[in-house]
Amino acid sequence: MVSMWYWVGTRVGRRALQRSDTHIELIIEVAKSALQLFKCFKDDDVGCIQEMFNKVFNYEREADNVKRSIFEELSNGFIHPIDRDEIVRLVLAADDIAAYLKAASRRALLVNPKIIDYEVKIYALTMCEKVLNAVGLLKEAVKSLPTEPNKALAIANDVERIEEEIDDIRMRALERVLRFCNHTEVSACIIAKEIIDSLENSADRCEDTADVIRVLAVLRA
Repeated sequence: MVSMWYWVGTRVGRRALQRSDTHIELIIEVAKSALQLFKCFKDDDVGCIQEMFNKVFNYEREADNVKRSIFEELSNGFIHPIDRDEIVRLVLAADDIAAYLKAASRRALLVNPKIIDYEVKIYALTMCEKVLNAVGLLKEAVKSLPTEPNKALAIANDVERIEEEIDDIRMRALERVLRFCNHTEVSACIIAKEIIDSLENSADRCEDTADVIRVLAVLRA
């Protein structure tokens, strides 16, 4: 069987790996901007929410451009089909992290934050912060893959633990949303739930990305 990591020694593989790292760096910027947005959301600062959403949008678009360049690179040069498939899975899973963060951020624009329960806003902020931590770990794991696959595997396990923590927070947040729904307009209730769900979906994609890293790490070890 062709070595799973033969591609690291090829021009195509090296460029794909470098651009994957750049891709995750941009997703980190999306997560940082989303975190600032939800701090503004907590503080009922509508102008700041819009400003931070613009940053989320622009960084997510840059990440999309890098994603496309990775796929173009993979399609134009020789690389083993199995290896290509794993790189594509890695990039797509990571890209979805940013997409769901953008979705959560966009929903925050649709409602006056003053009518959202304060505890719900704190839950959203906490979830977003943990997603940022998870994406930072994913970046470290990807950089470790070529030379320290066991380290990458351990980091992937840490990402899974963060995702489980976010799942627990989501349940507490939804309990609060349900109580909050008895005292507010329906639209605010729906948007609050969708923000929480989008953040949880982003965390799920962090775990999906970690799963791909696990496969690559095990095959490399």
